[in-house]
Order: sequence, then structure tokens, then C-alpha cells
Amino acid sequence: MQATMIATAPAVQVTTIESFDSLADASNILLTTFRRDGTPVPTPLWHVVKDGVVLTSTLEGTAKIKRIRNDARVTISACTLRGKPIGPTYAARARLLSGDESEQANQLKEARYRLARPIQFIESLIYRQRFVGIVIEPSPVVDLPG
Repeated sequence: MQATMIATAPAVQVTTIESFDSLADASNILLTTFRRDGTPVPTPLWHVVKDGVVLTSTLEGTAKIKRIRNDARVTISACTLRGKPIGPTYAARARLLSGDESEQANQLKEARYRLARPIQFIESLIYRQRFVGIVIEPSPVVDLPG
């Protein structure tokens, strides 16, 4: 297990893990993406853990999608609904899904959270965007920006 510190207030120790199965029972995850200048941007999300990876989805026009396209390095931890971390923070890599994979990630998330389907339906109507699936895989090393 490798550890490093990332530049947030307060500083967070980031470690590695082989599987995210330990996050399966967490109500929410805190996904931290990074801006081009290395500034961390934490976002609480609903999620599902399948085969040791985290699956989630979000509107295609969100800034987190742009940041993931720019840099796949992220961190992840269990958190409260408001985004307060409640467990260790792990190094990870995020990848955007397309087609059937994206739809499956969205359906798995909707199956776990009863409110997800109506909320996502309303958001897709309001913002006129589709939901994009994201897979978050454990990173074998802590290699974060900044």
C-alpha cells in the first residue's frame, strides 16, 4: 500500500487498494477529479460496486466529465450525502463508458437507489443531456496531479 498527500484543505492521505468491494455498502462516494492546474474538485455521487470496480453515471455536460476526459487520475472514498469523507481515500482511474456499458452502469445505479430514476429523468429533460456511465478502477500507484 502506497500513500501520498494531495493538496486539499485539510491534507488527505491517499492509499492504493486492489478492489473497491469495501465501498459496496457505502451510501455515497466522494469522487475527486482534478482541474488542469491540479486543483482537486470533490463531488459526492451515488454508485454501485461490481466486480471490484465502482460504476456511476452523470450528465454528459458536467465539468467532472470534462476533467475525467482531460485526466483520468482521481481519488475515491466513502462519504456522507453532503460529501464529508468517512473512510480512507484511494487512488483510482476513471473511464467514461459508452453504448451498452454506459446504459448498464446507469441501470445498476437506478436499481440501487429508488430515487435515481425519477431524478435522472427530470434532470435529462431540464438539461437536455443524456447520462454517461463512469467506471472507476483502483490504481496500483498513487500518481496524482500537482
